[in-house]
Amino acid sequence: MSAELYLSFAAVFHRPNQEVSDHLEELIDLWSEVIPDMEELVQKLRTFCHQFPPGEQRLNALWEHYIPLFETGTVEASPYASVYFGKEGLVLGKEAFNVQQFYANCGYVMGTESGELPDHLAVELEFCAMLARNGQDEPLIEFQIKHLNPFLNNILPRIKKTHRPVYSEVATILEVRQLNLQKEGDFVG
Repeated sequence: MSAELYLSFAAVFHRPNQEVSDHLEELIDLWSEVIPDMEELVQKLRTFCHQFPPGEQRLNALWEHYIPLFETGTVEASPYASVYFGKEGLVLGKEAFNVQQFYANCGYVMGTESGELPDHLAVELEFCAMLARNGQDEPLIEFQIKHLNPFLNNILPRIKKTHRPVYSEVATILEVRQLNLQKEGDFVG
């Protein structure tokens, strides 16, 4: 998967912001060009964009679904890998440390200004984008096998099950892309 694709998925799974909200159509175009047989999902995403044109209304619609999905109340799909791999199901568990250590071993350090933990879904996808962009294929494959793919196998079904506009469709597109890469044995893409 190219760096651009990783970044496109990371953009959606970060907290909603105006820039991503206003450029959602461009992300949809990228996915429809690169990932085959996604017409039905792409159409659902286009319908959402038509229903909520760029601007405050679309951003609010994204927030409306993002908050219960990832942040408050009975969180439907925690965006932190530690929740799925620790005995206690807590944020900032051993997986967060393992991921942060992997970043450091590859020469990357997370700044505190990011505001996210190392094992957040969007952060892990951004890390893969950096590795892909820098031609670090071996660490990318290793990270996917040890960290990203097991995390995706846990979180994507939860996101899809919610049927929340945009997030459910994007989770399905990401899942199909990752499955295709695994079948091809080409984790780098």
